[in-house]
Amino acid sequence: MTAQAGLRPAVERADPKAGSRKADRAARHVFRSRRVRTAMVAALLLTAGGVLTAIEVISTLLDRPVRVFPYGWVSDAAWDDWYVLAIFGALAALGLFFLLAALLPGRSRTVPLHGGDPALVMGVSRRGLRRAVAAAAEEAPGVSGVARVRLGRRRVTVVAETPVHEPAGLHEGVAETVRDRLDRLEPLPDRSVRVRMLHRGA
Repeated sequence: MTAQAGLRPAVERADPKAGSRKADRAARHVFRSRRVRTAMVAALLLTAGGVLTAIEVISTLLDRPVRVFPYGWVSDAAWDDWYVLAIFGALAALGLFFLLAALLPGRSRTVPLHGGDPALVMGVSRRGLRRAVAAAAEEAPGVSGVARVRLGRRRVTVVAETPVHEPAGLHEGVAETVRDRLDRLEPLPDRSVRVRMLHRGA
């Protein structure tokens, strides 16, 4: 199948221009997952810890310690005690979790699309992209429906239904149709296509 007029297939951008690279970086940045829930949990924990510590310090300075924390055992604890090491290990693991959550990209609900202008970014929802892939697969010869579309970071997996008893070779036509639709949409990054045919009687 050929691309529609005015739409540039992804295969033609083997050597993209600088403007296209900037536009792609801008789209990825805009639609990157912000991990709002993780950031909110971290902010709440830090705020709660700061407030409780402030209450403890201020009440102690006023000679009326509230003793929010049962820190009496600290005077008898040693650095190499198992429970002390366990607490430090848990705090280190929690800090590492929040650090990785901040550095590693999350799973965004919006897939960025290739563009040529860094000031104009475009995207499509993951559900919308799955629907577009399913609609393209249903247009392929021998396909009666689509059971499932799985959208990975580097691959699109389509499970297509067919009434044909011997569906050998049909998956190639489905894959070509889906690839053509992806080349028109140009999602970032480029994704390979994997098709599995599922026989369903008419």
